[in-house]
Amino acid sequence: MNMKLNKYTSILLGLGVLSLAGVAQAANPVVYLAGASALRSTLYTVATSSQSFFDGGVAGSIVSAAPNNTSSSTYIVFEGPINGVTTDISIFWTGAEAGVADVAGNLLTQTLNNGNVDPVNGVGTFPVPGSPGTFLTQSSGWTTTAKLSQISGAPSVADLALDDTSQAVSLTPKALYNLTDYGAIAVVPFSFLKGYESSPDSAWNHVVNVTTAEINQIYSAPASANFVTGVPADSGDYVALTGRNLSSGTRVNALLTSQYGVTKPVDQWAYDVSYSGPGVLAAGTSYSSPGALTEIQNDGFNSSGTAAAQLNFDGTGQGVVLIEPLAVPDAASAHSPTAGGAATYLPYNGVYESDAAVENGSYTFWGYEHIFGTVSQSPTSTAGTAGQNISNAVKAYVLAHYGTATGAVGPTYSAQSPLIPISLLQITRSGDGGFPAPKN
Repeated sequence: MNMKLNKYTSILLGLGVLSLAGVAQAANPVVYLAGASALRSTLYTVATSSQSFFDGGVAGSIVSAAPNNTSSSTYIVFEGPINGVTTDISIFWTGAEAGVADVAGNLLTQTLNNGNVDPVNGVGTFPVPGSPGTFLTQSSGWTTTAKLSQISGAPSVADLALDDTSQAVSLTPKALYNLTDYGAIAVVPFSFLKGYESSPDSAWNHVVNVTTAEINQIYSAPASANFVTGVPADSGDYVALTGRNLSSGTRVNALLTSQYGVTKPVDQWAYDVSYSGPGVLAAGTSYSSPGALTEIQNDGFNSSGTAAAQLNFDGTGQGVVLIEPLAVPDAASAHSPTAGGAATYLPYNGVYESDAAVENGSYTFWGYEHIFGTVSQSPTSTAGTAGQNISNAVKAYVLAHYGTATGAVGPTYSAQSPLIPISLLQITRSGDGGFPAPKN
């Protein structure tokens, strides 16, 4: 890691009053960023490119070692100049809602009643995993993590957060936490997919589309499959939802697009689950023989990867078609997994997700990506400059590289953009989860 001498120390060195051997060098300033993993791989690319968010677009370096140095790492630290000073950007990809809560100092909690999974760790009121966030520490050489309250010299709350929605629909509302908003960066698309069955039954084969009205109902309880398929003979099977916990922007966007309500409890289900700690839901890897599908009620997974992998368990014989909303990178992972069976994309209201469908308004399951700073954050501070620079650099990268993919995610899969430039939208939307309207 780079070290700096302050101006006063440099003068004393020049006068011969001090020697380098006797000087305790100061560590680089650190900006702490938390939030939505939907931007993880893009931010990695931007940070290390010649059009990065560091001064002059200079490419940043990665100063955290393996395993915290890849585009899929949960923790990572980038280094480069901000306001003329070498600065470290320490990131924890915890989830959109947890990130906003971390910047606001709003501890997210969840009340669980999953004694069927674990009568101790699954019952009670617990902090949502990732709230408050933990970050790699500079003093450890970016090798171990701690809460900000345990890091000497760190701020009391994270400096910046990336969120898949605005505070207008957040569990950390602007009326109570008036965060600094550096604006909408891009559009974040999502898809619904159904889980794998090695020997599909007729109900699974008949689930070929989901609608706003259907998802609205299934979030409160599994629905008889014929409600989704329209085939009376499917009444003996069910369609159920799995997904993320309260930390997730994917969850917020799905609740918004289904008009269910962000704060209402949901009824989710999962395979091969246990609790690895108080309120921390985990899943195994018994993809071919996962056992019975288990009700986890209002809980879900903190990791987008773990959540996506639920669709790769073999649901043959369960009598349930498992459905999940996922962001583009996670959906692609579930569709082409490294383990287990492939998930299948579903049209939403009759339309498969694609760049063109989002841009022309025929596909409505998407959110605006925002970057937030602490309350009354100075725009000229190190964190404020970093926030505005990240917003500008990501916008430019997204416009140059995304939004022009051809085809769609189904029925024949064609990879689509993980983010879409706002400037390419041919429609407007009055708010998060609102219906698109033509541009005048």
